[in-house]
Amino acid sequence: MQTNRVDLSGTDSPRGSHGPWGPVMAALVFLVALNLRPALTAVGPVLPRLGADLRIDEGAQGLIGSLPLLAFAAVSPVVHRVAARLGTDRTVLVAVVLLASGILIRSTTGVPGLWVGTVVVGSAIAVGNVLVPVIVRRDYPGRVSAATGVYSACITLAAALASVAAVPLADASGWRAALGVWALPAGLVALVWGGRCLRAPVESRPAAVASGTGAEGSLWRRRQT
Repeated sequence: MQTNRVDLSGTDSPRGSHGPWGPVMAALVFLVALNLRPALTAVGPVLPRLGADLRIDEGAQGLIGSLPLLAFAAVSPVVHRVAARLGTDRTVLVAVVLLASGILIRSTTGVPGLWVGTVVVGSAIAVGNVLVPVIVRRDYPGRVSAATGVYSACITLAAALASVAAVPLADASGWRAALGVWALPAGLVALVWGGRCLRAPVESRPAAVASGTGAEGSLWRRRQT
């Protein structure tokens, strides 16, 4: 019986780039994973301070906490369509740039920015939630279990670190800094991930995808028995 699965052999993987930097380029996916939770888990511990400062009631505070989940539900179903158009690695690059931007908007632009930034953050993380595990499996086809374990550890470690650090950071510099600080690692990862995208093979670029014959076109359609 045949079932659909994600093809892990997309050609925009750094596996297609020969040379000593290939393993380093592949390992960068774990840096992306480290950024998929801090922007979420840092919010809860400082939410009362945020609400008091911006004069947001408890109901609105609860909605702020729920918005990323709503963004996950709205964005996740369309991620594969965007990735098929842009390429998997380049879609992740856009998501990380949006993540850094959303964190800054949320922390620095008042109440309107809080809502907009939270939606942007949630949407960017939704893209990472869908595509980063795909890239992990694609780039480590012979070590899927180990690589997935490292990915899960990165997610868990970063989430815990952000949650624990939120209150001390807020005590030292205020809630805006406690939330905004996570734009820095996201921005740095965007820079190095951009370098990874530049090393991607030419045949994985959108022109190949648009014809329906490129590697990204097969990424979501390959079958196995």
